[in-house]
Formats: sequence, C-alpha cells, structure tokens
Amino acid sequence: MLRLFTASLLSLFLVASAGFADEVSVKRSYVDLEWGQMHLRTAYPVNLGDASPVVCFAPNPYSGNYYSLLLRELARDRVVIAPDYPGLGQSDRPEAELDIADHADIMAEVLLKAGWGPKGRGPIDACGYHTGTFIATELALRHPALVRRLVLIGIPFYQGAERAERYEKLGKVRPLPEALAALEQDWIFAVEQRAEGVALERGFENFIESAAAWQNKSRIYGAVFQYPAEQRAPLLIHPTLVLNPHGSLKGPTEDFSSLIANAELVELPDLKYGIFDIAPDVIAGQSRAFLDGP
Repeated sequence: MLRLFTASLLSLFLVASAGFADEVSVKRSYVDLEWGQMHLRTAYPVNLGDASPVVCFAPNPYSGNYYSLLLRELARDRVVIAPDYPGLGQSDRPEAELDIADHADIMAEVLLKAGWGPKGRGPIDACGYHTGTFIATELALRHPALVRRLVLIGIPFYQGAERAERYEKLGKVRPLPEALAALEQDWIFAVEQRAEGVALERGFENFIESAAAWQNKSRIYGAVFQYPAEQRAPLLIHPTLVLNPHGSLKGPTEDFSSLIANAELVELPDLKYGIFDIAPDVIAGQSRAFLDGP
C-alpha cells in the first residue's frame, strides 16, 4: 500500500503536537550485561495509556540522543526508548566483532532485562532509521514474540557493487587519526552541510558523536553493508510502516519496502534530511497513526 504525505498536512501535525513537551520526562539508565553496560534514554508520559512502548534504533554513528525531539513528541501517550549501540554514546562494547544479528540479539537481551517481552510487560514496537532499520528488522525476525509492529525510515538497502563500494569506503576500521584534518569531512557533513532548520548546536553535537565513534562507527557500517537484507526482508511477517523521505535513500527505501509483504509505504516528498530535528511531529504522527491502527 502506498500513501503520500505532503506539506499541506504538516500544519495539522504542528497544531496537534503543541504543548506536549512538558508532559514528557526523559530518564537515563543502564542495563547490565555479561560484558558491560548498555545505556538507554527512556521517555515517559505524564498520563501513561496502554500503548506498547516504542524502541527507536538510531543511525550510525549516533547515540539515542539523535531521537531527543522525537522522544518528546512520540512519548506523549506511550513509553519511548532510545538505546545507544554497543561502543557508541555511553554504551560499552564487547571485544567480539558484531554483525546485525549480534546487535539485534544484544538489543533483545537489553529489552528483556528491562522488563519487556512476552514474559514481562508485553511486546515492543520497533522504529529504526538508516542503520536502525536493519537492526529493527533483524530483531523482529530473531525475536518475533518481542516485537509487535515496525516503523522503518530511510533504509540503506544497496546490492551488488553499490553495497561493496560502501563497505570498502565506510566499513573498514581505520587507525585513530593524528591530524585534525582527518575530521574535516565529519565537520562538513554534520555542521556546514546540516539541513536548513537544524540548529548549530545540534550539528555540533552530531559532529562530536561522530568523531568519538571514529573506529566503532566503521565496525557498525561494516555490519550494515554486509547485511543480506534482500534475503531477510521477505521473511518479515510483522505489520510494517515504511516512511520514505525524499533524500538520498528514497530509491533504496522503496526497493526494500517492495520485499516486505505486510509493508505500508508512505512517501514524504517534503522531507529530505534532518527530519528528526525539522519534523519530529510528522514522524511521530505518522508512526502513532500506524501503531494505534487495526
């Protein structure tokens, strides 16, 4: 199923979301695993209903802080959790190399220990952007009883030479730099080329996180661009919403969505980059309508 969301509807979401920020509190916590601790940001509404919690998986190389505005928008009526990946943000990292399946298993362990799941407080809804789309997908495949529904946004689905090229460029761990010039591209991407409407402070935060993840981000990109997404996506049986901003991932997102039998594709032609800072209300509104639907 395909739907189109345009700027003509944006004002409705802006009005509907006004005034909710004060009704949400965000807490930080850690979950102990055998090899270290995983860091979580959890947003709680003042008036908690019976909606399933949403777990938001971030794009590499950022921590759960990437979703700081979305957390406040989406958590007005449900719990919303944003974990840091192993080795990013404030989470520890095991010594072993991790593929996407390993990341999904770690997230499952974290959520189960936090009290969610069929033997706890019930299943979660999984939301992912870029890197997070593959982790959310694999979490649903490997732990189907833990996940109820999926929201996938901006999917880095490449095949063949395109995937190999990105792996070679981004997925090889490099030595720590000794010259400041090595960080220039990170600065240009996060700060100088940040999308219109994204605050300078936000761009600077993203630059700092990317620089701090110098080696670990390569490990995660390596996992992303070795993930057999074309084999895994057709196995999904969970109801799935695919939101498609019209940036560089527009085509890959449409291609991935076509592989999922239960996918509902919503085109977002008015959104391209910086969407979680520019239009968190739109993302939250689309997600909420799907997650609360039949």
